[in-house]
Amino acid sequence: MTDIIDIIRAQQSGIPAGHIPPPTHEPEMLLIGCIDARLNIKSDIGIPDGKALIHRNIAALVRSKPAADDKEGSSVAASVEFAINVMHVKHIVVMGHTDCGGIRACLDGTHIHDTDHIRQYLSPLDSAREAIIAKGGNTQAQARAMEEAAVRHSVANLQTYDVVNEAVKDGRIRLHGWVIDTGTRRISAMDLATGQFQPMA
Repeated sequence: MTDIIDIIRAQQSGIPAGHIPPPTHEPEMLLIGCIDARLNIKSDIGIPDGKALIHRNIAALVRSKPAADDKEGSSVAASVEFAINVMHVKHIVVMGHTDCGGIRACLDGTHIHDTDHIRQYLSPLDSAREAIIAKGGNTQAQARAMEEAAVRHSVANLQTYDVVNEAVKDGRIRLHGWVIDTGTRRISAMDLATGQFQPMA
């Protein structure tokens, strides 16, 4: 099997020399998504070049507004601030996905042995996990419920940011919560009033 770096190197060798102007950078949305390697966020959703800022992390998790001295929590906060105050986006989307390794790890603890940072990172979802497990159901149903709960949690946490609240109140941005099916690429969108998810189409 060809190594991934060799594939990239081969593609680079086929790019002609010379300057090609980049696409216009006029983002209309900030999309906070998962780092899952199976998702090409732009092409899977249909985002044109230059139209979205992308912030990716495990399980598309947004923590509540960090304290001023919290350097670890500043990454999402900086992305949100940049998107709203500098790029003037119109939408912020939190997008989880099905078959998420981070969500699976949160549910049953697999893949997180000797990974204290991952366990700590996922800890804000502990109460949601406990509630879902208490309801019972099969593994797949619990995973779907946890995926949606994680998006609800992150959208709610976005609203702890002053910059987000002010922009929403002024009508400058809209918040969205999505779960994309990793197989079909179909999106379920969250009703912000009820927290329920329905197919976008």
